[in-house]
Amino acid sequence: MTSTNLPEQSYDLIPGFSNFDKKFEKIVSSETWAKVQSDFNFSSRILTVGNGGNLAVCDHGAIDIARLTNKSASAPGSGILASSLINDVSHDHWVKNWLTISLRGLSEELMSHTMLIGVSSSGYSKNICLALDLAIKNGCKACLISAQQPKIKGDYNTVILNVDEYHTSEVLTLSLFYQLIHGAGFCCPTISNSIKRQKIDDYSY
Repeated sequence: MTSTNLPEQSYDLIPGFSNFDKKFEKIVSSETWAKVQSDFNFSSRILTVGNGGNLAVCDHGAIDIARLTNKSASAPGSGILASSLINDVSHDHWVKNWLTISLRGLSEELMSHTMLIGVSSSGYSKNICLALDLAIKNGCKACLISAQQPKIKGDYNTVILNVDEYHTSEVLTLSLFYQLIHGAGFCCPTISNSIKRQKIDDYSY
């Protein structure tokens, strides 16, 4: 059988990724996103947190923010850390307690240059929303990225993705972390350029 006679293949694509670029562009062109980007640009310390797969996305986002910008960034990605704090209080309050620990010893000025980014798929992650409330109370910048309209409202900026699939929400959120890096004037390197490099970064500024 020649190549011209090969049968056509049909693809059963996973739901949630059609018009992905348009979903992404709609978010980053919004007024809310402009506020989030401005807060990110202003901040020197970035804290990110979510639950489950969203925590993995936040962990990934935090390390690349720390690698690719002049900001410090972290997420409570350790299972030891999370289980210890959950055991001390409850699932609803462990993220708030992690934030409290992370803010210890900071002056009011450093607090004002700290930003907490919380991520929720359902919009009903009480532990994330309580931490965002605490961040605002302490003078930090704060943002919730939610797949759908949140069930809990707060005084922080809320970016609504308007998607129904967990996987779409997680991929969009990770893309938005890179948009924040790019929007702050830093470079998200290409694979080809990274391969060509003959040096080891020391991350000094």
